[in-house]
Amino acid sequence: MILDQTYSKNPLDSFQTLVPTSQLIVLNKNDILINQHDPLKDMYFLLSGHMSVLNQIDWSDDNIVDSLEPLDIIGFIEYLNNIETYTSYVVADTKCVLYRMPIKDFAKLIQTNASLCYKTLLVFAKITESNMNRAEIHSLFHARDVLGHFLYLQAEKSSNFPFICPMTRSMLSDKLHINLRTLYRYIDFMKENGFLCLKNGKIMITKDHFANLKERYGNIVL
Repeated sequence: MILDQTYSKNPLDSFQTLVPTSQLIVLNKNDILINQHDPLKDMYFLLSGHMSVLNQIDWSDDNIVDSLEPLDIIGFIEYLNNIETYTSYVVADTKCVLYRMPIKDFAKLIQTNASLCYKTLLVFAKITESNMNRAEIHSLFHARDVLGHFLYLQAEKSSNFPFICPMTRSMLSDKLHINLRTLYRYIDFMKENGFLCLKNGKIMITKDHFANLKERYGNIVL
């Protein structure tokens, strides 16, 4: 069910009667799942919610090195590379539900069950593709330009001006994998530099704003 992602939107409904409660982890926003350098004992399957990977825990925005969403497998990279500790902190951005499995049990399963091994590889391939796409965009742009390029594409697709972005700040944060506090700073920067304005709290792009966005991002093809 986990590897095929056939469970319900509320994973607790699907698994509470199927697995011991100790194997289901429920976290609230800002709860820490893993501390950097803790011994690698368990594999975690992120069933719902969003999480951030940090290289320190002083809550500086620059410490966020990756974002996680279903169905990421936490601890899998360390296991494949024979690393004995978790390499980063993992913190919940939203309420999250995870399935925990001891590393030794996971290793035994995929070594003895060809079907589960294959399905695990398929999941890992999707995770790798997502990470590569995200890395490509973030390596191409300064972090704030990830937001600018996204808004440019949305406004171009709409072709109606003024364009009002329908997404909330939280939705943009999740979509673009940008820390929410950092996102607010980027919006302020783009407003000050003539790329957008705010109307009733919504991001608005006029024809003049779009012209500025097009000049900056119009020749970029991903």
